[in-house]
Amino acid sequence: MSQANPELQALSQMMMEIESRLEVLHGELQNLQMLKEDVEVAVESMESISTGSTIQVPIGSETYVRASVVSDNEFIIGIGGNYSQGQSKEQTKVILTERTQTITSRMENVSKAIEELKAQGVKLGQQAQEQLSKLQ
Repeated sequence: MSQANPELQALSQMMMEIESRLEVLHGELQNLQMLKEDVEVAVESMESISTGSTIQVPIGSETYVRASVVSDNEFIIGIGGNYSQGQSKEQTKVILTERTQTITSRMENVSKAIEELKAQGVKLGQQAQEQLSKLQ
């Protein structure tokens, strides 16, 4: 019985660590979902743009300028490292589709990690209950 208290403390500490990791993973999952939605909005917006149409272009701090589209087949897309590159509409769609697939894959991996941590938490909770019942 004298070892039960340190064992309970260790189990409690591990459960708190799992909860902390779960919070981080849930935050990451939310960020990935927002990123995925952003990519989906970009694809939808591309489809609605036509040569000569007027669109609002963000210039920062929730400020926009109206601009006329010169060509609906020329887009500038971020390629990483704060670099952007001009691409055709089709190539831009390919890049955005690949991004969506990458984000979806990451979301699946994070969801799997969340489920594994939850299972570990349940197992630790059961062990803690066993230790508590030994104390009574």
